Amino acid sequence: KLPDGLQTVLGEGGGLLSGGQGQRVRLGRGLLHGDARLVLLDEPFRGLDHGQRRELACRVREHFAKATLLFVSHDVGDTRDFDRVIVIDGGRVVEDDSPANLSANESSLYRRLLDAEESVRKNVWQHACWRRVRVESGRVTEKAAVE
Repeated sequence: KLPDGLQTVLGEGGGLLSGGQGQRVRLGRGLLHGDARLVLLDEPFRGLDHGQRRELACRVREHFAKATLLFVSHDVGDTRDFDRVIVIDGGRVVEDDSPANLSANESSLYRRLLDAEESVRKNVWQHACWRRVRVESGRVTEKAAVE
């Protein structure tokens, strides 16, 4: 949607775009390098809804299937589909295993993070006090509250 596509000048530090837009343009440019051996994505889908993040993560994993992919995220649920999760706490690796194994272990920090994220989603973000609006093509629409 940018005027010059992937060649659009982003300004110093991407200042001409929102943070999320800049991230996605840089990701698009990175996807042009299919022969990468190491790919580091740091919060690459910031600002997108869960479904969009999941779809893009799947596409990126497929595209860079032969590379080592490091995916940094504070959205713990986004890591469930990866082969391996490394949990860092206080600057140290405290857990390193598959998401399935870590989430099955009740004493796992990864499990506690997943539980906390789900609690916030259910008890805060889905609370009836929030209005749910969507902006599309310059129009604002309101969604019904989630029960």
